[in-house]
Amino acid sequence: MHRRHSRDLENAQWLADQLRALPHWRLLAPVSLQTLCIRHEPPGLTPEALDHHTLTWLARLHASGSAWLTPALLEGRWMVRISIGSIPTERSHVEALWRELRDVVG
Repeated sequence: MHRRHSRDLENAQWLADQLRALPHWRLLAPVSLQTLCIRHEPPGLTPEALDHHTLTWLARLHASGSAWLTPALLEGRWMVRISIGSIPTERSHVEALWRELRDVVG
């Protein structure tokens, strides 16, 4: 159990590092466990347009069937939660999710 928990934390930190490295991706809370709270924030969007953008790319991700992430409101604005903790989840799955996230924000 401990080893799996360490792996999940490492995978969450890896994904957090990837998000920090690209413009317009934002971590909305510290990543102290295996859950990430994120938003993709292209410049120039109104708050309402940002909400639409977030829910649209999340719907595209869900429609692809590759992952299921959770939308949530934070201070009245939509964001997305990623929880990395399923028993079979390996780094390759997290890497595939990261590729898919970049594709769906397109």
